[in-house]
Amino acid sequence: MKNKDILTIVDKVYPIISKDYSCDAKVEIYKSIFDRLDAVPAMGEDKLEDDAFAEYSWDANKIYLYTNHLNSEEDIIRSLIHECVHSNQSYELFEAYYECDLDYETHPYEIEAEYEENNWEKYKLNTNVIG
Repeated sequence: MKNKDILTIVDKVYPIISKDYSCDAKVEIYKSIFDRLDAVPAMGEDKLEDDAFAEYSWDANKIYLYTNHLNSEEDIIRSLIHECVHSNQSYELFEAYYECDLDYETHPYEIEAEYEENNWEKYKLNTNVIG
């Protein structure tokens, strides 16, 4: 998707999602996590974060959307919901769960955020913007 199309969708749905999920994070758009960090991945590391749709920063109170994988309105809405859920979770507990050898699939905060993504159709605009 083009950044312009992503911004159009974000501008229309994020105010509603942020209100529903009590999230006041600013949204920024980047091609990838490496683009956001202005970094070049080390050999083999480019695949580590290559599947990230979005990320929430507790320190900056920002949601970062990564255009490499945002191919539809659904992807954008799901990502915004997911990260808004994280914005209301405890960063200390988020990290502590990972320190207990949980992975993404078994992490309670990730499970909660993914569950909430199922509400994405409530915010659907029917833009049919793909690619």
